[in-house]
Amino acid sequence: MRTEIADALLRAVLPPWAVGAARADDVSGPLFAVERALCEGAGPRREGEFTTGRWCAHRALVRLGGSPVAVGRGPRGEPLWPPGVLGSITHCPGFRGAALCRAGPARALGIDAEVDAPLPARVRDRLISTDEAGRMRPEVAGERLLFSAKEAAYKACSALVGDGRVPRLAELRILVEPGRHGPGTSGRFRVRVPALTVDLDGRHFEGRWKRSHGLVLTSCVILRPGTEVPRAWRPGTEVPTAQG
Repeated sequence: MRTEIADALLRAVLPPWAVGAARADDVSGPLFAVERALCEGAGPRREGEFTTGRWCAHRALVRLGGSPVAVGRGPRGEPLWPPGVLGSITHCPGFRGAALCRAGPARALGIDAEVDAPLPARVRDRLISTDEAGRMRPEVAGERLLFSAKEAAYKACSALVGDGRVPRLAELRILVEPGRHGPGTSGRFRVRVPALTVDLDGRHFEGRWKRSHGLVLTSCVILRPGTEVPRAWRPGTEVPTAQG
């Protein structure tokens, strides 16, 4: 898969006011010194994932209108973005990507990529509820799509509320909007979070998914209450907030 195709797949799951960069193959750099230190001693596979994820992050920062800067790592392994920037990095076999947006209309952003294959039974039984599975069509991507959506939502929640209040993956409930779920299709999903865990409800989550090229990609954005995001908004412009 060419880089432009990987970019297009990631762009398909992002709101129009977010940017991203993706690759199907690994790169060897360049990295900032602080980033190189973070992957010292890692095996070849992990080093490739990390380096290419940072490469995507640097490229996305430029697309957001900034300059490449070192993207550090927080205590939970999360990437550390420049002030005023929200973002997420994901990787799976055949895909690495990073997505960013500016803080303001959004409070958090999470993305996830998965190989389009059945979930292992132990993962399915632990993380996917009977109700969730029952709402999906019986295609291969059904439970994998639910899992990826949970991962993207978890990353967004984790960035927003921090340790101790993040819902577990099994507690996040995903409702995929009706539509075709075959290869090459896309759509949206909703997220329900446990009461008293996050100071938001499902109305503040915007989830999107894409199934193509042997992959399932998802994104989840948590919006500020009362914020109306015009579809034409682009990074660097002001977003009006609903009054009252």
